Formats: sequence, structure tokens, C-alpha cells
Amino acid sequence: MIAPVAYRRAVRPFAITHGVRTRHRSGALRALTPLLALTLAAAGCGHPAHDYTIPPQALPEHETPLQGRTAAIGEVTYTAIGVRTKIPEVIGSHASWIPHGQYVRVRLLMVNHGRERHDLDPSRQRLITADGTAYAPSIDAMQISRAPAGVQTIASQEMRAFDLWFDVPANAKVKALRVLGDPSSSRLGDQLKGGAVKNAKNPVDISLT
Repeated sequence: MIAPVAYRRAVRPFAITHGVRTRHRSGALRALTPLLALTLAAAGCGHPAHDYTIPPQALPEHETPLQGRTAAIGEVTYTAIGVRTKIPEVIGSHASWIPHGQYVRVRLLMVNHGRERHDLDPSRQRLITADGTAYAPSIDAMQISRAPAGVQTIASQEMRAFDLWFDVPANAKVKALRVLGDPSSSRLGDQLKGGAVKNAKNPVDISLT
């Protein structure tokens, strides 16, 4: 029984016990503590960043990355992060299909900044060409590429990215992606009235040029 008691006494100064750590801390350690705290503060510890650092995502072949192409509808932001035009064929695990003109693929990033879920119907999004014509997504390309089907629900604080495929004339020039989103509000008062976020614009056009 003597050995265990002696062992406990030997390790006790290192235990996290109120009053013990201060009582046994050496003068050198007391002098080091403010310096360590200052060093950690200078390194940014204790001051969380305001933005995520998202790992880079490999760019699909021939796709053009887009920057700063963001629009908001209510509590959700929509960003066109990539576009590829003149795609000659869509190839999936079970089929392939040739467009009537050219396939255009737009990668859309959604971020829900609200406290409630919000919905997006991929089939209601539109590709706007330079002549002002609006094109609905290609059902064939969306199915073959395994793109989202049906109404998509994005959770509170969720981030999601996916592709939209369009079949447009071969000589058409893309101009914008017209996003029809969900302008509903997370505020209880707005929900009781079925109201949208104040001054929410829907749909919005995101430039692709």
C-alpha cells in the first residue's frame, strides 16, 4: 500500500486540480506563460476566421472557372463557379446522348445562410443565350449524367454544388444563368404570413461571360 501512495504523491503536482498547478508552478514557467499567450495570440489562436478555407476542387476537362458570379435570393446565395460550352456528347454509366445543338454545363454552388430549409427545382432553372432566349435543362443530359432530379432541399447553413445541363443551338453564345430560387424567410413573423425576405428578387440572372 505504501508504493501506490508514494506514486500518487509523485504525480499529483501534474494533475489538473484547482490550486495545485499554481502552487507547484516554477518561477520560470510563470515567466513563460505570458510570453506563450502572446505568441499564440500573434499566431491567431483564439481568434476564429470568418470564412472557411475550402480545399481546391479539380476542374473538369475544358471547363472554365468563374469567379465573383454570385446572386442572392432571400437567404440563399447562388454562385456559378464553372461553365463549359460546345460539349459534343454526354456519357454516363448506362447511356450516352448527342445534343441537338451543343450541350452547355453550368456548375452551381448554393449556400443557405438562413435558419430554415430552402428548396430549389433544377428543372425550373434557365440558360439565357445572347439573343435573349431562355432554355430549360436537358432531361436527357441531366438523367444520363446523374445530375439532381426533383426538388432539392438545402438545409440550414448547408453548402451544395451540382451541374445543370442544357441543350442549345450549336452557334448559340451563352449569356447568363437565370436562377429561380426560394425567397422565403426564416423569421417567424414572415413564416406565419407566408412572406418572403424583404426586397428579395426572384428570379435572378448570373452572368456567365
